[in-house]
Amino acid sequence: MSAVSSLTDPGLVSAIDEISNSLPPLPTLIRYYDDFQESTHTIRAIANGKFIVETDGVWESLSVEAFGLCSAIYTHVVVDWFGRLDTTTVVVYHRNIRSFLVQNGAHSLAMLSVAEPYKALQIWTQHILPVATASQNWAIRAFLHSLCRLNIGAWSSPSAKIVRSLAGVKVDKYRVVRTADCFLPIDQQTAIANYIDDAQIALSHNPSALGDEQLRDVCMLAVSFQYALRPGQLARIELADVRIYETDAVHFSFIRIKQSDAKKRIRLARRIKREWCNLFVELVSRRERGIIKESTGVPARLLFGLKPSDVSVAISNLTEELTGEPWTPTDLRHTGAQRLADAGASRASLTEYLGHASKHAADVYYDNSPVQGQRINEALAISPIYANVAKISSYKTITESELRGLKGDNQVGAAPHGIPMAGIGSCQLGQSLCLKNPGLSCYTCSKFMPLANPSVHKQALEGVRPVVLQFAAAARGNAISPAYVQLRAACDAMRRVVEGLDSDREDQE
Repeated sequence: MSAVSSLTDPGLVSAIDEISNSLPPLPTLIRYYDDFQESTHTIRAIANGKFIVETDGVWESLSVEAFGLCSAIYTHVVVDWFGRLDTTTVVVYHRNIRSFLVQNGAHSLAMLSVAEPYKALQIWTQHILPVATASQNWAIRAFLHSLCRLNIGAWSSPSAKIVRSLAGVKVDKYRVVRTADCFLPIDQQTAIANYIDDAQIALSHNPSALGDEQLRDVCMLAVSFQYALRPGQLARIELADVRIYETDAVHFSFIRIKQSDAKKRIRLARRIKREWCNLFVELVSRRERGIIKESTGVPARLLFGLKPSDVSVAISNLTEELTGEPWTPTDLRHTGAQRLADAGASRASLTEYLGHASKHAADVYYDNSPVQGQRINEALAISPIYANVAKISSYKTITESELRGLKGDNQVGAAPHGIPMAGIGSCQLGQSLCLKNPGLSCYTCSKFMPLANPSVHKQALEGVRPVVLQFAAAARGNAISPAYVQLRAACDAMRRVVEGLDSDREDQE
């Protein structure tokens, strides 16, 4: 038995019946546009109270049966939603209202439906606000707005002012940003960048070095890491959106989603990092040749061939494999935005980077951004940018005798910026094959095995710090400078190596 059909107040039941009987006939069908499939769908037999819809490649069944006596009223509301809102929003509203009924019963929702608008505040304060979650609160208010639009019961267009005055649940949408729970530590960001670098190097040497799924996932990770796209945006990138130039430069465009105004759902263009372009050239080639197939139910025109939910799963699985923690595209999005804010980007630049229509959403990243002095401290590896960055990893180390037994090419020795760095560890690849800057880049490289002697790394760290200060003074804290960024990352990695070795030594003692 549904929650509403179990109502025992005869007056309330009678009022619901009276309103239901006065409702106009329902349309024979509803048409809605699915931007993921780029097709128009039709819902028929609306009077049966079941809406089968497709959104983001997933079929959803919206049944009004659970609303019992109020099902006729709710059906008209859902029809109104389909006429004004995107399908995903309709599905979310339905889920939230239904969950409210399951948790709290339908008496309060029924009372709102038949009440005089001036009594709504009392019902809302006593029966809705104390028990509804933020999402349920929003959905019920959307329900009331539709009652006003449709002139159902005592509700009418002027009553919308009353609905807008109803209190909502206070929620800090950016709590994870303020607490820094969503930020990837610098070493994990480095691990992701190194993985993408290694993938493109392997592909440049051998076009078949990467499997189809690995190639697709590393390209999704690269776009998410570089440009902070949402899963829905990643999934909607089309093959036609990728432009490959004769210079091997790669540009792509994507849709700005989650906009209340459809006119703001415009396409934005971005450029892939030059070193990573060959990954996308190969991905496009394999997709066009049909080597990489799209998932079931996904249009062939889409670059990655996955549904938004599958994009999230793929990126989370890959980041967990690389860092030990399953970071989502949303985490990468927040991290990228904070990284840009810390680098001194303007609000306009950050807003454009995130694809927002309003600049106000960017403020939270500036509120959370360290001041200039903190930037320099972080660059000196004295304090981290993010609250959760101070995580000491377990390093594989090498002893001095083992280091001396290696070939000279595998023993790291260099003098970056005139700083002698000899005997700091071993390189599994060999310095002659290294495409980076031996010495400084070693500490952020997965092929590096540091010497199990913290004093050696302390000496290297002390040698690098004055150089960082010189760059900081010359660039006035411009964290976008490539040299400054490399030195900052190297210092942070050196500090973590020293702390890890010191911690291991204390445990042994």
